[in-house]
Amino acid sequence: MSKTVPVIFGDAMFWAYDVALGVLFIEAARVGAETPTDLRPSWWPELEQDLRTHALVGGSFAVLLDEFGVEQRQVLLNCVVEAARRIEARGGVGRDEVSTWPELEEHATGFLRGEEHIEAAPLVELAEALVDLAAGTLPPAPAERYWYYGTPEGRSVQGG
Repeated sequence: MSKTVPVIFGDAMFWAYDVALGVLFIEAARVGAETPTDLRPSWWPELEQDLRTHALVGGSFAVLLDEFGVEQRQVLLNCVVEAARRIEARGGVGRDEVSTWPELEEHATGFLRGEEHIEAAPLVELAEALVDLAAGTLPPAPAERYWYYGTPEGRSVQGG
């Protein structure tokens, strides 16, 4: 199973650690689901399902931000930023917490790939990279290489 997920917008992309992206997307789906029903857009259920699917399939699917309309992409990014803020306030995410997530069902045991705790900082950095990618402000990686976000060590470079 791959540990990397390509995140693409237009001609730009970066790689994300699938565990970090999964944690961030599950929390983002929860953020959006907490919005009062009458304030949620009619397409929210599809976006929520996309977030949960990406969390579960990891490196099997690329995250193609171009596939979301402008409003959907903005809601997704707002939810991701709030998710990162919440995870940061909790000090990260641990195995005990993840084991209670109903979204994971039978996948909870191996979801963190043996880690006991996922620190908040790489998740916050990943959320910022998603926003920067969509805004066209993600700093370019070194020539013929790509950024890799969400790892326990923080941003690194892949390829070349």
